[in-house]
Amino acid sequence: MKVGNSAGLRELIMNYVATSSAVTRIGSIDADSPPEDLRDTVLSLITHGYAIVKMTSMAQRAVWSALDEISRTLEDMRADFCFPDRTDGFLPKGGEHAKYTDNVDLCDRFCYWHKHRSLHTGHPFVEALAYQNIAKSETELSSFAQRLIDGLWDFFRNDDHVSIRDSSYLQLCLYESSYHEDGRTYLQDRHEDGHLITLIKPTRDGLVIFLNDREVSVHLADDEVIVITGSLLTMLSDGRIPTMYHAVRKPKMELARSSLVYFAIPDLRHSYTTLLGKDRINIAEFADESHRAFGNTPLI
Repeated sequence: MKVGNSAGLRELIMNYVATSSAVTRIGSIDADSPPEDLRDTVLSLITHGYAIVKMTSMAQRAVWSALDEISRTLEDMRADFCFPDRTDGFLPKGGEHAKYTDNVDLCDRFCYWHKHRSLHTGHPFVEALAYQNIAKSETELSSFAQRLIDGLWDFFRNDDHVSIRDSSYLQLCLYESSYHEDGRTYLQDRHEDGHLITLIKPTRDGLVIFLNDREVSVHLADDEVIVITGSLLTMLSDGRIPTMYHAVRKPKMELARSSLVYFAIPDLRHSYTTLLGKDRINIAEFADESHRAFGNTPLI
């Protein structure tokens, strides 16, 4: 999958653009998947800013169980497992808004950081099936995201090791039907996440992406996730990889909706070289500012 020079890179990308469909669907990406599936996913992210990929059976079970179980958590357990000072645990509606807007996201959140798991010890929610399946989902999706990022860096012949697990996090968004507001077109306004890539698995339609500034609805099968690019990846690719803006539309009927999202963030203690120009840059300040722009606590 490696490309020896920029001319070869352009040719491979142009050939992919000429033969790929408008909606890019790819087989599951795991240790046993064929190299062409990883290559096609990488090329789709580079050219389109998104790819729709199948989850492994283990990831499917964990993700759907987490989405199902989280809504059953009792209020006292939610209150005990709420850590807003580190954007962790159950966080009520009003704490997050789309980047650079005043419209709050019309959902409750649950955030899980692998690096904070030791701080969860002793809280009753740790024994709940919801927590256990959230932890399993993070294990599956972090491995999946790391494989994609390794594939991107390998494609551009960049030798930097970009580790994500201890700086990334998983978030469940719970859009209750009672949270719908008149005058709002979106439950979550148009934005981009400011990270490397984001993996999204919703329980129902509503997610839209903006392809060439045109709003396109995302329809996923039960075993599919969408992977989208963030501005941090655009920066690290010298502007070559597009940033995917997206939003969540308010349904015509008052229906509850939830989604599980994995935000891939590199280890911000290190500097990295850009994928094409090989220029060394420090991305920590940019990544931190993007994260705080949503109302979150600092990353650094």
